[in-house]
Amino acid sequence: MCFHSIHAWKEREGTAIFHEHVHESFELHVVSTGAGDRSSFVKATKDVWPWVDYIHIREKQLTWQDKIGWAESLRNVGIPSCRIVINGSELPSQNDLYGGVHWGQDAIRKYNPAVISKMQRLRLGVSVHSIDEAKIAEEQGADYLFFGHIYSTNSKPDLEPRGLYALDEVCRGVSIPVMAIGGIEPGNIDAIRSAGAQGVAVISNVWASDSPDQAAASLRQAILATRSLSR
Repeated sequence: MCFHSIHAWKEREGTAIFHEHVHESFELHVVSTGAGDRSSFVKATKDVWPWVDYIHIREKQLTWQDKIGWAESLRNVGIPSCRIVINGSELPSQNDLYGGVHWGQDAIRKYNPAVISKMQRLRLGVSVHSIDEAKIAEEQGADYLFFGHIYSTNSKPDLEPRGLYALDEVCRGVSIPVMAIGGIEPGNIDAIRSAGAQGVAVISNVWASDSPDQAAASLRQAILATRSLSR
């Protein structure tokens, strides 16, 4: 059963957390660390996925077939295929193994937009780092964007964060959803949402936690709280 026809919920300490289909709410993407530890990733993701909208397999050192193997492992522990995104450069058509693909700049520039638009394909995301890259990705056929890094992050210690002003510029400059990435934590969800983003993507905030599922739950609670404040 795909994500658009289900509701995900989980109880923690007597509080029921409920989130709707991603297109009706602020999206939460969790991206793998690139450490290459399949068994640990699958084990942790089994507890994390009820709180999030998409799980990204972003293991640059693996072949495409190896990444598909990871996706199959996630499905085997009960994670719906429509929640699974594989990062790479392929453009597969719809299938039952995973629900989306996510590209970098090299991949989005190598395909003809006409080819992308005509395929019965999976949801396509693209990572961008400027308003120009964002517009090109949209023109090429991207369905959503990752933009960052927004805040300081240990994964990019030598690079200045792009900040909320740049995020606002990108969100205003394209018509497709923009997900903020880089230094995301529950305390800055409200500011990110106010800048126009329609979701966030996280790596270390979840996976570096002693309790990844609790970290994901805290992000979901912050998302629900900011949605309530905006109404």
